[in-house]
Amino acid sequence: TVVANNKTGLSYQARGCITGLSQAAVKSGKATAGQMLVELDDRSATLAVKSSRARVSDLEAAVDERDFAITVAKANVARVKEEQDFVDREFERTRVLFQRGLLDETKLETAERRKLDATFAVDRMEEALVRAVSAKSRANIALEIGQLEVRAREIDLEDLTVRSPFDGVLLNFEPNIGDCVSQGSLAAQIYSPEKKSVETFIFVDQLVDTVSAGVVVGNPVNIIRINGQTCPGVFSLVGTEANLESQKVKTTIELDASCALTMFLNEAVGIKTLPANG
Repeated sequence: TVVANNKTGLSYQARGCITGLSQAAVKSGKATAGQMLVELDDRSATLAVKSSRARVSDLEAAVDERDFAITVAKANVARVKEEQDFVDREFERTRVLFQRGLLDETKLETAERRKLDATFAVDRMEEALVRAVSAKSRANIALEIGQLEVRAREIDLEDLTVRSPFDGVLLNFEPNIGDCVSQGSLAAQIYSPEKKSVETFIFVDQLVDTVSAGVVVGNPVNIIRINGQTCPGVFSLVGTEANLESQKVKTTIELDASCALTMFLNEAVGIKTLPANG
């Protein structure tokens, strides 16, 4: 019996109602890689994507604001440090004059208070800078979360479209506009027409003498169609367990690609083995 090597099920990744179809695929029963086959109603999903993208734009603006806040905080730190340097120099001059008896204690105390105020001002500005940097980190985290949310909503939108994973022939592809489907239900099956095999069963006694019987993995074999056409193939699998009643072992024969294109799935064929030595 002829079977497809890579028959693949195409399932709906979301629930919804069908709003679009590939009429070409419906009529021909064939599809190309990436081709849209079925589209589900995507209005809500599209709005969700737009909303999440707008949210990301807002978060990006917030990051820019945090960048500006850091710039301002750095400028403030530089300014108060310059003021502190000036106050420190002024305090040293006042202290020297006080030691020489040229100024009274009140002047010295005033200079000390200004020095302390300048030190506190630097501390406050440095703390503000740390808070600004921390706020930017939180803004970046929020932005990253927002970007992940966008990607999640985009995936939800993509899941509303069933696409062909490769060039192939469609099976059981019978959707209709307006039909409502559930997540996980089968939309169709697809297979590559040039990739087919023959599955058959061989008696155990034919496997005892593998050289003369030719039933060996990698050994060539001829497939005989009902019209007499001979197609080359190669044993790709020889089972290791025999059926208890029939004493037959399952084997698989890989068909030549050019010949596989002309053969039908489930077609009944004959097999002519060749000696293992050729």
